[in-house]
Amino acid sequence: MISFISHFLAKLESIYDSQHSCGNLTCSISISISISICKIFYTCFDHTYFNIHQSAINDGILGTNGHLIATRFFSSKNASSYDKIVRLTTFYQDSSWKKEMMRFLNGKNEQILDLACGTGILSSFIHNGSASAKIFGTDLTYEYLKLAKNRQSYALLTNSLAEFLPYKDESFDVIVSSYLVKYADLSTLVREHWRVLRKGGIIIIHDFTYPNTRIMKVLWHFYFQILNELGKVIRSWREVFSNLDKLIQQNPWVNNLVRELDIVGFTSISKKYYTYGTSAIVYAKK
Repeated sequence: MISFISHFLAKLESIYDSQHSCGNLTCSISISISISICKIFYTCFDHTYFNIHQSAINDGILGTNGHLIATRFFSSKNASSYDKIVRLTTFYQDSSWKKEMMRFLNGKNEQILDLACGTGILSSFIHNGSASAKIFGTDLTYEYLKLAKNRQSYALLTNSLAEFLPYKDESFDVIVSSYLVKYADLSTLVREHWRVLRKGGIIIIHDFTYPNTRIMKVLWHFYFQILNELGKVIRSWREVFSNLDKLIQQNPWVNNLVRELDIVGFTSISKKYYTYGTSAIVYAKK
């Protein structure tokens, strides 16, 4: 059986190379997914299926500064395709998670900071949850900010690090962020949140998480194997598709963030997991 799968896999890879060189993107993607599935079955039969306890530290990505990882992941090469990629790769769960974030808004929030705003996807959800709010956005990647500007949802957009914000003390009623914390220095980030947040203000933080149950871990690794193969076709996303799983798996940001929030003095701290433990939202009040 192993010999058969190995031979079939070699054939598929040969077809993939010929189709990809001819520029047939649709066919290449389909074959790429098939190759990934075959590789998974091959390792399963060879009794070397996903080692869900294996450390990813040896890969080297976690030894890299979070800001550098973010600049490697997100650039002018993939800014224009970000919205579509995030919808498709999360199976449209991204919208559901953002709607959950907005449940914490009370509709009376005046100044909201969208931290690591990217292309500005979250801004439309903020307007639905707090229509009269003034939204300020900041992001590390300038090319993404240019796309956010096109949404005309922001009072101001700035190009800056999340840990060192160009705003005065007590400027905001709410700070929201999605997909940021895994790249950030949490201690510095939380203290900066405290500085720019008004008394009684709230923070709503969302990001991916590594699931707890064995079956979800297996499915999670299976999914990222497919993404890894897709990265060979969608070259602008290859860095993300090859390394995001390692970053998520080795980054227990939820508990670390809760601890830092408590140390600084935030209250009403809560955490909740979504989509079978693959995503989480943390809330806190100053």
